[in-house]
Amino acid sequence: MVIQFNSGDDNSRREGNAKSPSAVSSEPIAAEPKRIVVVEDERVTQTVISVILKGAGYSVVAARDAAEALSVIRAEIPHLITLDIDLSRDASGPTWDGYHVVEWLHHRFPEDPVPFIVISGGEPAAIQAKAQALGAFGYLPKPVDKQKLLGLVKQAIGEAPAPPPPTGPTAPPPLPPRSTRPPAK
Repeated sequence: MVIQFNSGDDNSRREGNAKSPSAVSSEPIAAEPKRIVVVEDERVTQTVISVILKGAGYSVVAARDAAEALSVIRAEIPHLITLDIDLSRDASGPTWDGYHVVEWLHHRFPEDPVPFIVISGGEPAAIQAKAQALGAFGYLPKPVDKQKLLGLVKQAIGEAPAPPPPTGPTAPPPLPPRSTRPPAK
């Protein structure tokens, strides 16, 4: 299940950080990968999400609790955040849950919010409602499905997702071979 709440263009914040034309050299420069912060206290889930995103070419920074997440976000504003709701109570910093992190984001970036995707193993209906009310781009249940995660991430950061190849009974039948004979009269 993938729940997408908001569609928006996140390029305005990045454009403000662009170099002036006089500071840009004439040599082609490779585009920097989009930076994603993965806030997840379960190491296995954090590793799975990070590996999926890194494999797709994103720059990933992981945080295991709210304190690490806030520190990472303060250091450099990410393009996107994936956010677990139930963060560890054994955290090194404040015992905030993911909702507190979202409230901090709204306070810190009121004019240009950082998009976030809620990823949680909790009660889906309650989490979806709360995440949508807080302005989440979308919601994914645990365990995370790779294709659904990548599709939602691409939409959230303004990249069009690649359509999945059709498979199974919904796949169109192959085209018949072309006939080189003239049509029958």
